[in-house]
Amino acid sequence: MNIFSIFLAFLAGALGSTQAGINSMLGKSAGQFAMVAFVSLIQVVISLAFMVFRHEFKPLSGATWGWIGASALLGVIIMISVSHSISSIGSLPVFVLLVLGQVILSAVINHFGWFGSPRSPITLQKAGSISLILIGVLLLARS
Repeated sequence: MNIFSIFLAFLAGALGSTQAGINSMLGKSAGQFAMVAFVSLIQVVISLAFMVFRHEFKPLSGATWGWIGASALLGVIIMISVSHSISSIGSLPVFVLLVLGQVILSAVINHFGWFGSPRSPITLQKAGSISLILIGVLLLARS
């Protein structure tokens, strides 16, 4: 397994928790939609700067505006949902539930091979692993 990719995935999770906390704080003071708009605007500026620096002006091959819009809409829903939830139930329950949702839907996506992912059927072992995560979520929620 690629250690660097594992590190990046872990780092993304850790930074995601930090970003969500910051977004929650910003959402309380500026409002949820203003937080999403301004954070997204700054992300666009930073991404464009990286594109210029790296000379990456490639067209989005195979992508349609419909998929781009769907991804953007999902991003807004995710940012608002996480930001709002953290302010009412806290970071740990939100991120445990977020991971549970990701694990379940990722298993379904891989099972059917959606979005170009390799098909990987849901096996008894995968279902058991997801069940253990669900038990962990329930135990954390009760604590």
